[in-house]
Amino acid sequence: MLWLVGLLGMFSSAGEADEFCLLLAETYHEQLYCELQALGQGQGLPPLRDFRRNDDMTQALILKRPAAKAGIKVVLPRQAVAVPARLDSTVASPSHRAVQHTEASCQLHGTELHCGANRFRLVGNRANHRLAEGVLGGANRMAIPKAQGQGVAAGQGALPGYLNRAYRQYLHKMLEIGLGGSTFSYRKFVYLFEDVTARGLDFSERFETMFDFLKRDKQRMSVGEGLPDTSNLDPGRCEQLEPVLVVCDGGHKNYLFRKDN
Repeated sequence: MLWLVGLLGMFSSAGEADEFCLLLAETYHEQLYCELQALGQGQGLPPLRDFRRNDDMTQALILKRPAAKAGIKVVLPRQAVAVPARLDSTVASPSHRAVQHTEASCQLHGTELHCGANRFRLVGNRANHRLAEGVLGGANRMAIPKAQGQGVAAGQGALPGYLNRAYRQYLHKMLEIGLGGSTFSYRKFVYLFEDVTARGLDFSERFETMFDFLKRDKQRMSVGEGLPDTSNLDPGRCEQLEPVLVVCDGGHKNYLFRKDN
């Protein structure tokens, strides 16, 4: 059975799903770290918090031997391309917002977000028996569009539009497999895009790999359906991404709200 770092048994609350290693991984190397743990090749690896303290090259060297045993290639950092520095988890700059403007300011009322005349309910994780048939199977793909052919390149104006479409697809797929309460903020999503593409890797393929691991492990795990704690959420950091979906970057936690039917 595949196990993710931090899993100590069945989850009793939605917040505990955030202890899934792959849901904590914010960089390419951290994703590889979690995949090795899931494949049973992480016995000699340090705890994730200690792994993060190493620079990029040292992380690659730490992963290289167990990755070789698992048949995974570690792409070494390109010396000519600077991997982006880790973002401050409490700050969302305008360049890392999913949309630049929202139609109306929002107010938080418990587990509801009121944006003008619209009401949105907080989303949590969902148990497997509540999911649509087949969503955890191999045929269900993340299907983030490839950047190539989308007019995306460094400095091109098409990049924000591509990332917005890719982020929406990611959120819909996380909702589909019952992990809507454990998503990346747009800021962290962009950070990971920059880290992966700086190594010459295919961003969409990297997310397919992550999605496959998440589906396989969720088949074997239970997650609580309790709602995330919103006591520290600032509604000013919420953006209406779609007519039925609002995303809120809470710094250490991302929140999704869906419109009532």
